[in-house]
Amino acid sequence: MAYRVLVLQHSEWQSPGKLLLQSARENRVRLHSINVRQESAADFADYDGLIILGGPFQNDQEQQYSFLREEKRLIRAWVHLNRPSLGFNLGQHLMAETAGASIGAGYGPSIGFIEGHQTHQGKNHPLFLGVRSPFPLFKWHSRAIESPLPRNMVLLATSKDCMVEAYCLEGRPHIIGLQCDNHLGAPEDVVRLIAHETAFIGQVKNVSPQELVEQAEAKAAVLVTTFRSMMNNFFTMLKK
Repeated sequence: MAYRVLVLQHSEWQSPGKLLLQSARENRVRLHSINVRQESAADFADYDGLIILGGPFQNDQEQQYSFLREEKRLIRAWVHLNRPSLGFNLGQHLMAETAGASIGAGYGPSIGFIEGHQTHQGKNHPLFLGVRSPFPLFKWHSRAIESPLPRNMVLLATSKDCMVEAYCLEGRPHIIGLQCDNHLGAPEDVVRLIAHETAFIGQVKNVSPQELVEQAEAKAAVLVTTFRSMMNNFFTMLKK
């Protein structure tokens, strides 16, 4: 049986990425990506899971980008269905906002590779099965979930750059948000991000595009292993 997952994409070039597509094939999962700026997901209830990607927007920019309002409505309806969902970066923020969290500047813009640390709850969470702590993360964001967290949100992982690297909803471990980017571990995806986000890179001091690519290549093996483990674990949740 092939499971179906709806992927919400916010720009043409910010796609699911090499490793996410690879993990889906390995798990016999069919991904259906839609660009939320151009089309709606009228039949979203027919899917087994939902993945929300990052993008060059902020969760509170509904006045400039009206599609965000409809996307939040869809997310609320999906969470009500209580089916597996996974939000990366902007996707994490949109999911967190619908759960009652506040999103702000955090510690400021963050680009590059850092270590994430699982909390006690994170070490026992099915997403991190087989993933050691600390684990590598690729960051590409300027906003983050702020404290205090809503009572229904469980902190799964944190880092020196961001309090909430991963969370799930209480009693619903299959509804998950990740602050990291979905292009974690694939150097060619990092190159694509750099090419399209030169203005954002300029906001962060001491960040060299060339060094980012070199680090992606040097860390590729462990990054690939980590990302594929997490995605395999998430796709396993579709089958329960």
